[in-house]
Parts: sequence; structure tokens; C-alpha cells
Amino acid sequence: MPIAMGTENEIKLTSGQIATLVCQLEVSAAKPGNVHRSADFEDATLIDFLNSGVALGHAIDASLAQTQPVGVGQMILWAVQATAWVTDTNTNLGIILLLCPLAHLHGRADAIDPETLARLLNDLTPKDAQDVYAAIAQSGAGGLEVGTTDPTAQQAYDVQSNDSAPPNLLTAMKIAAGRDMIAQQYCTGFKDVFEFVLPAIEQGFARFQLLSLAIIFAHVKTMAQFPDSLIARKLGDQAAIQSAGLAQRAIDQFEQCEEEFTPFWDSVSDLDFWLRSDHHRRNPGTTADLISAALYIGVATGRLKPPFR
Repeated sequence: MPIAMGTENEIKLTSGQIATLVCQLEVSAAKPGNVHRSADFEDATLIDFLNSGVALGHAIDASLAQTQPVGVGQMILWAVQATAWVTDTNTNLGIILLLCPLAHLHGRADAIDPETLARLLNDLTPKDAQDVYAAIAQSGAGGLEVGTTDPTAQQAYDVQSNDSAPPNLLTAMKIAAGRDMIAQQYCTGFKDVFEFVLPAIEQGFARFQLLSLAIIFAHVKTMAQFPDSLIARKLGDQAAIQSAGLAQRAIDQFEQCEEEFTPFWDSVSDLDFWLRSDHHRRNPGTTADLISAALYIGVATGRLKPPFR
């Protein structure tokens, strides 16, 4: 099969290939508290994440290649099933939930912007909701955080049962948005990703001239701005707030630096040590998911250009 080329010999990546690329970029960067090329977890390794990125890319392209249109929900479900074939741990549910809507737009050659994305998410069907609920349950990630103490509401949107999936997925996402940053993105057309995370990557690249360092910088800056909701879900709000405070300390050091950034990187190292000192229970996984979404937007729209290193 010939390679698809754009202008000036630019390789035109498929929607799924972009997803695989950004998964590789995200997991390879030495982000504090996460798996990367120099750090594994006991139950999840770099290879698991790399393989998951390939599986996700394949599921996206297979979905877009169907004669009959495949909805976002089914793409998400297929991606979770493909991931389960290459790894026995939940490596990328959050990434799947964020990248599949973006890839759906890219595959249809639609604009990738908050307004178009919001329309896509608002038009999700009851089948999309059922497929997303099935995907969350199959991933083994546990129940969807509904962000309320109302037991009636929690039971109404229990992801362990497809029968409880609401006709409109955004109904459940709006309830979850207060405690889950991924759900919040569904409710806002990925506003935080467009307006904060991607600009943070661009800011980091302008300063360090390496995408890998820009990703680390954006990861820390995003943690400081948005206390990681995975940490909050596992350990409580106070742990997430504490991690955000340590991340902000590093950003404060960055803002005081002009040419020598050793104090910033020392603070990043301190943050990394603290995050890893509890058997990776303080893993800022949601922040990593947001980074992946920002990378997808950046690559798909041309805001981030090769070489990607």
C-alpha cells in the first residue's frame, strides 16, 4: 500500500496512527509519578502501554473503515476490547475515552475544536451510552464516579450494568464532572485540554525545544492547575491537593528561571519521589490522559510538528 503523502512530502497519518503516536510520546516522556521508559509499575510496564497504544490505533482505524458508520461509543468499546488482547491490566481507559471522540472527528475530516467536539458529544445516542458503559465495565476500572452522595443517583448510573446507562451519556458525565476530569471534558468540549494543556505543551516546547521535556513540563503544570482526579478517587481530595501543591512548587521555580532550570528539575524530581513513595497509588493517571488528548489535538491540527522527540 502506498504511503499517503500531504504537501511537502508530509506523511499523512491515519486517525489511528496519530493515536498510537501520541500514546508513545506520552508514555515515553519521564513524567513524574507515571510509567515511562525508565520506570515501570509492578503491574503495568512500558511495554504494556506501548502495546495498548498500538491496539487503540488499530481499533480506531478499524472503526472508521466500516461500511456502516460506527459511533463513538462502539469505537470506545472496540478499543477497550483490543487493549484487553495485548495486556491484562487497565492501561488506557482514560486515554481511550478522550482520544476516540477526537479520532472520530479527524476520521470524518471535521474541524477539531471545542464547538465541533461539543456538538459530537451532545449528539451521542443511547447506544453510544450503552457501549461506553460496557467499555468501562470491561476495562476493570471500577464504577464511574458520579460525584454525588445521593445513593439513588449513584445506582441510576452504575456502569456495572448496561441497563442503567442513561439515554444521553452527558447526563452521567455531568454528574461525574465534579470529581472526574475526563467526565468534565465531555461536558465542556474538552475546554481544559484546548485552553490549558495544549498551550502548556507549546509553552514548554518554546522554552526547552524538545517535545519530551515539554510534555513533562505540561504534565507538572496541569497537575498544579487541576489536582489529579485519579489520586483523589483512590486516596481522597487531600492527597490530590498535596500533589498539586508540590507541582506548583516546581512551576514557581520554573517561573523564576531565565536560563538555568536546575531548580525546576530538582523540584520535579522531588515531586516524582513523593508520587512514587506509596507503591504508585499516587499515580497521576488522569493528568497523563489529558496530556495524551492535548498531544492528539496538537498533532492532528498541525500545532505540534515533527520531529517528535
